[in-house]
Amino acid sequence: MLISLQADYAIRMLMFIARGHAEGKTYVTRDIAEHQHIPRVFLTKIVAYLSSEGLLETHRGKGGGIALARKPSDINVLEVVEAFEGSLAFNECTGDPSVCVLSDDCGVRHFWSEAEDHLRSFFRNRTLADLMELEDKVKLTQLDSIYSSSGGREEEPKSSSRAALG
Repeated sequence: MLISLQADYAIRMLMFIARGHAEGKTYVTRDIAEHQHIPRVFLTKIVAYLSSEGLLETHRGKGGGIALARKPSDINVLEVVEAFEGSLAFNECTGDPSVCVLSDDCGVRHFWSEAEDHLRSFFRNRTLADLMELEDKVKLTQLDSIYSSSGGREEEPKSSSRAALG
C-alpha cells in the first residue's frame, strides 16, 4: 500500500501552513508551491479539496490567502490521509467479508483487520502539531551532527544560532 502523492503533498502543505497558524498568517498557493516543491496546479486542487473537507479556510482578495480551519493539534493525519485515500484497507475482505468464501473463519482476514486498526490508530493519534515537532527534532539532530563533526568545537557559527530554531 502506498500513500498517494496527493495525500503526501496535502500533509506537507498543511504542516507549512500550520507553522504560521498561531500568528494568524495566511499563505498564497504560489508561496506554498515554491517552498514545498509542489506543482501549483496540483496544489490548487488539493487546497480546494481540503477546503471542502473543512481542513482549510480560503479568503479571496487583498490580504486573503489560505489558513488552517483548526489548530494544528486538532488535525490528525488519519483525516488527511483518508480524505484522499478513502478508508485504509490492506485487503478487500476486511471491509466486505462477503467477497471471500472463507470470511470469518479466515485467520489472514483477521490479521489484515488488526493491522488496519493499528495503522488507523497510529495515524489518528498523530496530529500536524506532532509532525511539526518531529520535523524540528530532525532538523536539530542534523545540526547536532554538523556541529559534532566540526572537530569538537563548542562554538557555534556566528551566522546561525541553534536557539533561534526553537
